[in-house]
Amino acid sequence: MENQSIVSKLEQRIERKSLLTHPYYQAWQAGELTLADLGTYAAQYYFFESNFPRYLSAIHASCPDREVRQNLLENLWDEEHGPENHRRLWLDFCSELGLDESSVENSQVFATTQGLLDTYSYICDQGSFQEGLAAMYAYEAQVPKVALEKIRGLREFYGVDSEKSLKFFEVHSTLDEEHSAREAHDIETATQPGQEAVIEAALESALDAWWGFLDGVEEARHSVVGAAK
Repeated sequence: MENQSIVSKLEQRIERKSLLTHPYYQAWQAGELTLADLGTYAAQYYFFESNFPRYLSAIHASCPDREVRQNLLENLWDEEHGPENHRRLWLDFCSELGLDESSVENSQVFATTQGLLDTYSYICDQGSFQEGLAAMYAYEAQVPKVALEKIRGLREFYGVDSEKSLKFFEVHSTLDEEHSAREAHDIETATQPGQEAVIEAALESALDAWWGFLDGVEEARHSVVGAAK
């Protein structure tokens, strides 16, 4: 156990707090959400997606390792360049749910959503680049499986099946395999003796923030149901 790699330790932590086991994603996979529920989720998730390039930029700016910076730059380029940048693809999904761009951008930010944003801002701005990579890995290592399950649920239960509506998820079902693989490599090679504990703590904080985010949209879903009774 003492010789276990840092990435193996991170993967075990991710498995224990897999997003697909959260009640909200369980409801998504079972077809128990309404289109209004999906709209609430889409509006809240927008705030993370629109800020994600900034988190990558912060890690890039603090990283002295040229190879790691190049990998971060590729990730940032994938996220933000061109007319089909990932923020745009997410807004296309929102549009298919009947949400206009202005309403999404001006949605009230839930406290739990703000907690997610603050956690990533703090780790990426104030932590070491290794801690920042761990926060990225906590998210991007899970995205491919999550994206495929979301696609399945959207098609099977919610009548969302157009190329435009699913492109964000289709792209992330494969692209984040590459991103997370590079992050795992960089964490493994760049971790210095004595750093493992803080790197694991950063990943754990990111995982907790994601569960908190999903707690927020799950609570909103039940609040609407309760108000309707």
